[in-house]
Amino acid sequence: MTNHPPTHSERYDEALLWTAQLHRFQTRKGKPVPYLSHLMAVSGLVWEDGGSENEAIAGLLHDSIEDAGQSHDSIAERFGDEVAAIVRDCTDTTGPVAPGVAKEPWLLRKTRYVAALEHKGEGSLRVTAADKAHNARDMVLDARRNPRSWERFNAGLDGTAWYLQRIHQTLSQRLPGSRSNALLGESVQEILASEAYRCLVPHGIAPTVWATGYVERPETHRSRSAHDG
Repeated sequence: MTNHPPTHSERYDEALLWTAQLHRFQTRKGKPVPYLSHLMAVSGLVWEDGGSENEAIAGLLHDSIEDAGQSHDSIAERFGDEVAAIVRDCTDTTGPVAPGVAKEPWLLRKTRYVAALEHKGEGSLRVTAADKAHNARDMVLDARRNPRSWERFNAGLDGTAWYLQRIHQTLSQRLPGSRSNALLGESVQEILASEAYRCLVPHGIAPTVWATGYVERPETHRSRSAHDG
């Protein structure tokens, strides 16, 4: 046995257990992987990106308002205002979504989320970077095996490329040096360079330019509003 001090407090243990309970019956979109795997990965990326314990706890809980019926107050009661504020910042709905109730349209939620990044604190940005980096890497790895895997996401490949590129661009300015954002950038580049995406881009237009213009192409927008992360 060593006498090294603990690397984290019992608060983190409690958060991990509560997260597992909140998301026990949820899976990753379109596959039988426990959703808890994503939440643990996000928390790990936050730690590795220099985040605090509060930020790592918020990484575990970042979907608990949107997908587990929690609120700012219920999180603050257990883990304090800082954690609750970060989780709220990482939520793209305006509050908890009742089971069976449709969320707002995907594009409305995502454009609002991207715009809000300009004003969020460093802790919220670090959790956002970890969340999007892990989601993007998961998408890319799935697409390597099956290019049609993009069809399971609300906005398809076109909208997803726009969203991830915009997040990466904003974080590059607001959170320079972030390891998670570097990982996100690598995934964005692979998406834009993929054969599947190049098939969407008209001849003579750079993929980055085409992705940037997604919002101005309403004919390509998906209308579904279910969750895609």
